[in-house]
Amino acid sequence: MFPDTQLVKKFDGEERYDKFVLAGALSDISFNGVTCSLLEEEIISDCEHCRLNYLCNSIENVIEDYTSKTTVVTGKFNF
Repeated sequence: MFPDTQLVKKFDGEERYDKFVLAGALSDISFNGVTCSLLEEEIISDCEHCRLNYLCNSIENVIEDYTSKTTVVTGKFNF
């Protein structure tokens, strides 16, 4: 059985974002790197005047915050 990864779903007849899918996507990209298709496809030349700049920066902050709060490093070293 494959998990449902559709971000927008119908709940009670209304389209809503699935927070579980969104959280899973954020945790996945936090380990695989983040790119911008607008920059890659040369649709825009930089992020400075992009209308999505605030959202992109916010997502990066959420990813950093999530990673720092959920990553635990445990180690014992015997030399």
